[in-house]
Amino acid sequence: MPRTPRLLAAALVPILILTGCGLGSAGAADPALVTRPHGRCDPAMAAALPAPVRQHGAFQVAMVPDTPPMAYYAEDDATIVGFDRDMSQAIADVFCVGTDPVPTNIDAVVPGLAAGRYDLVLASLSPTDERRKKADFVTYYNGGQGFLASRSTNFAVTTYADLCGRAVGVVVGSVQQGQLDQAAGTCAKAGRPAWRLSLFPNGNAAVLALRSSRIDVLYFSISLTQYVASRSPGLFRLAGRYKRAIVALGLKRDSPLTGAVHEAVRRLMADGTYRTILGKWGLQENHLDTTEILKGRS
Repeated sequence: MPRTPRLLAAALVPILILTGCGLGSAGAADPALVTRPHGRCDPAMAAALPAPVRQHGAFQVAMVPDTPPMAYYAEDDATIVGFDRDMSQAIADVFCVGTDPVPTNIDAVVPGLAAGRYDLVLASLSPTDERRKKADFVTYYNGGQGFLASRSTNFAVTTYADLCGRAVGVVVGSVQQGQLDQAAGTCAKAGRPAWRLSLFPNGNAAVLALRSSRIDVLYFSISLTQYVASRSPGLFRLAGRYKRAIVALGLKRDSPLTGAVHEAVRRLMADGTYRTILGKWGLQENHLDTTEILKGRS
């Protein structure tokens, strides 16, 4: 089945970022070309899977493939690669099954879980109170927020007040959008002009807007902002970091898989597979020492 125009556009943008905009290109140093670490198959874990997953032989895993290095399309414009892809496959390895990645957008992942369109979501999700009303979560990553700016600028962002008077880009439905909505009165209290918020369907569209000077700064996950700044230091820079934030994979609320997936993540952390996957993608500093279940809240 052909991808929708939006998803096709999102798929092409990483290639533009990685080549046309000077972020480098695939080669020996490209982590996507490195063989992924595998989890250890346990038949007892496989036996605990719900019948539909066992019969299908794979988890349906929702991903947002526009946030390198977490998840993005490889140069074949078809294969999803990244930390979340490797992590989902390692989790599935423990259950002796595979994964079928389902590309989607960040604002669709939790509703999709509730509707039963997929078994898991690995999409840099923060387990907010609102999301926990509709889903269960298993923590697996220590993320946070970052501010990406053009290399030609020199401002720093340490608080939201530093955004006053600037054009700020965020992704629709992201935690960052919610945070800025809640902080909307910051500039008025400081007697300064408000920031001008621009919404984008995905991280790639926002990066391209920054590249073309349609926005002054992109507020997004630290993983993406660090990645873009490191791959194209002549074009972009990290203007600041803001807080740490736990990232969790999502499951349908009260899913029979929640406890088993938590155990699989725990095993990957204990046997070193998790650290190896982080290292492959240059994300070692964002590790968690333990994982926990965050059950849905009413």
